[in-house]
Amino acid sequence: MKQLKRVLTIIFVIFDIILITGGYDQHSRMYRWIGHPLADIMTSIANFVGGTNGIGWAIIIITAVLRLILLPFFLNQQKASTINQIKMQQLKPEIDKLQAITRKAGTQQEQQQASMAMMSLYRENNVSLTGGISFLTMAMQVPVFSGLYSAILHSPSLRDATFFGFNLNQSQIVFSVIAGLIYLAQAWLMAKHLPEEQRKASSAMMYISPIMIFAFSMYASGAIGLYFIVGGIFLLFQSAINHLQRPAMEEKVSKEFKVEKTAEDLLQSAAKKAPVTQPNSDVNEEQDDHTTPTNNKHGRNSGKQNRNQNKDN
Repeated sequence: MKQLKRVLTIIFVIFDIILITGGYDQHSRMYRWIGHPLADIMTSIANFVGGTNGIGWAIIIITAVLRLILLPFFLNQQKASTINQIKMQQLKPEIDKLQAITRKAGTQQEQQQASMAMMSLYRENNVSLTGGISFLTMAMQVPVFSGLYSAILHSPSLRDATFFGFNLNQSQIVFSVIAGLIYLAQAWLMAKHLPEEQRKASSAMMYISPIMIFAFSMYASGAIGLYFIVGGIFLLFQSAINHLQRPAMEEKVSKEFKVEKTAEDLLQSAAKKAPVTQPNSDVNEEQDDHTTPTNNKHGRNSGKQNRNQNKDN
């Protein structure tokens, strides 16, 4: 299963690179391969719904359908990431010990031993350094949502489209504000369970995504703003599910998770594996052994030259 997942991740990453490097204009691979078919589907949905708001409802429907298809993958990734985060909190006392030893290390060898122990601490206790993130899920969503963004950006049916009086071909501050507030609520909910010191450190980062969404929605068309609103609602829904499931996950980790190797155990193991360096005295003695014959040889050669000069005289 892991091998299949690794192969699929590589395939999707290569496909993503091929799509993204082609740009996002109407002649790009992104639009021709994915955006244009999605734009045709969106137009068909708008014609089926009918009315002046048809294209707006089509954007909402197609975005929601794609989000629903990928929702199980997102929820699974979010669950894995949350469990990994809870394990990290359980492992924090051991992490703090190794970090303190690293700071106090007086030699490079001691620093290497502490670094080796830190890497082993995560590995031996089955804690992911990447935070439980699934690269396959990330690679899968790039062509889907980038293609949908391209479809909305270049769809001919958006030229004169409106949604409850809002022109979808022009930027709409109302859509931008709503999208920014939704992403802000989602970021706040995700940060709610972080440890106090980590929450303070990442408080500024929490506002970056909402500000970027707001700014981009202001710059882009109202259709893109509507797309961000629907996507943000689903992200908020995912975060709410994770928030409700968190107590059960914490209870499960507290029962099942045990620290297999402590910081002391791993430091001892790292010390045994570390290469033994020779003292400087041994090196100097070895250098003296090599240099002595050379000096003696040089002395003998000088003596021979002096005798030859005396004979000539």
